[in-house]
Amino acid sequence: MNSVPLWVTLIGVAAPLIAIAGSAVAFVIKLFLDRAERRRNQFFELMQFFDSDKAIATKLAAAYELRRFIEHKEFIIRFCNKFPNLTRKPNEVGGSTVEYLQAEILATRDYFEKGTG
Repeated sequence: MNSVPLWVTLIGVAAPLIAIAGSAVAFVIKLFLDRAERRRNQFFELMQFFDSDKAIATKLAAAYELRRFIEHKEFIIRFCNKFPNLTRKPNEVGGSTVEYLQAEILATRDYFEKGTG
């Protein structure tokens, strides 16, 4: 009776296991890359609210949501420092609502500057 050498058996078992493990690693890497891309897109979509004709309440919520994006901390602080000096758009009438937005922007800046973020 001819027996199969041990090394052939080991290769026959190990090769598929290595291929499965490699596929699993590639899948996990793809998941992380997709998540990073979705998060980056969320940040840019959020920033578009500030330059849109959306209601002040939407912009207030966007200013608050900026606190979730710690990876963009430096940019957010610079943006928040400049925002109160930006020209007001014609749809932003009624000074008090714009002041609420400016206050929320500055609160977001303080959130990052004080090390909370």
